[in-house]
Formats: sequence, C-alpha cells, structure tokens
Amino acid sequence: MTTKLHLSKLDAALRQLETAVTLYFHSSDPISIHTLTAAAYNVLQGIKKHRGAGFQMFKDADMVYPEKRREFRDMLNASENFFKHADRDPTSDHEFSPDWTDFLLIDACQAYGRLTGERRPVLVAYMSWFCIRHPQYYETQPEVFRRASMLNGQYKETDGLLSSMKRSPRDTIHSREDEH
Repeated sequence: MTTKLHLSKLDAALRQLETAVTLYFHSSDPISIHTLTAAAYNVLQGIKKHRGAGFQMFKDADMVYPEKRREFRDMLNASENFFKHADRDPTSDHEFSPDWTDFLLIDACQAYGRLTGERRPVLVAYMSWFCIRHPQYYETQPEVFRRASMLNGQYKETDGLLSSMKRSPRDTIHSREDEH
C-alpha cells in the first residue's frame, strides 16, 4: 500500500474514537475498544493541556485527594499499559474491567466536542446512549434523555424494545460466551 494519509492529532483521535464507538455498539472485542479509547483519550488530553482549555477530564484527577492522584491515574492506566507494553512484564496476567472503558469513552467524546466544537453523529450517539443508560451520573439532563431514562426502567427484558438500553454491548458478549 503506497497511499499516505496526512492527518492531524485531532483527526487521529477522531478516527480512533469513532472506531471504538462503532466496535462498542457492535459488541466487539472489549480490549480493542479500550485500547482505541485510551489512545484517543490521551491525544485529546494532551491537546487540551497544550491549548490550556478550561475543562477537566477524568484522568486529570483534580477532584481526587492530592496524595491519591498518582494511585488513581495508575489504576486508570493499568489496563491500557498492559495492553500495549510487554517490556517490563512479558509473562504477567491482568484482570480487566471493561466498565472503565465506558467512562473514558464518554469523557473522550465530550473532550473532542469541546476541543473542536463539532458534534459528530457517532460520538453523539454514544454520549446519548451513555446519558440514558447512566442517568445517575448527571445533575441535569435534556428532557428527551430524562424521558428515555424513565422509559428504560418501565420495560421488562422480554419486551425487547429497550433491552439494548438496559444492557451494555459487553453484556451481550458475556452472555454469548456463557452459552459456549
């Protein structure tokens, strides 16, 4: 392949984020989703710091006690580092919790929007899904999300209509693995 792509750091982060979200909604491999999310997240966090943008990201950890910040960041970065490095620990094992990916992914999607002013459909779809799925994390929600969150609790799993909102794509993967 001789074609070369000319892209900015924001272009790369966007491609990684949109691919991560697409894989997420297709219930694809959680490790690949996490790796793409973490890569985009770190690029966006670097751009935010370089620009002096006035918003916080989850890994900034400003809300964590100063003496616990390093421990907090190490915990958030453990899976990311395990998936991309083997120089110090080539034979080690790791216990991965895909739930952390949800929080890094929502934070990265929001950061992309804040840095660019763009509202990319794939990213908006994930942010909307997250807001509906996790209303407990928001002080205020747009009315449409609040109503959808209320509906989310009114249907049984067998109704099917909103079962995908009640379960994450990863839950589907785990249920498929349990069947085999």
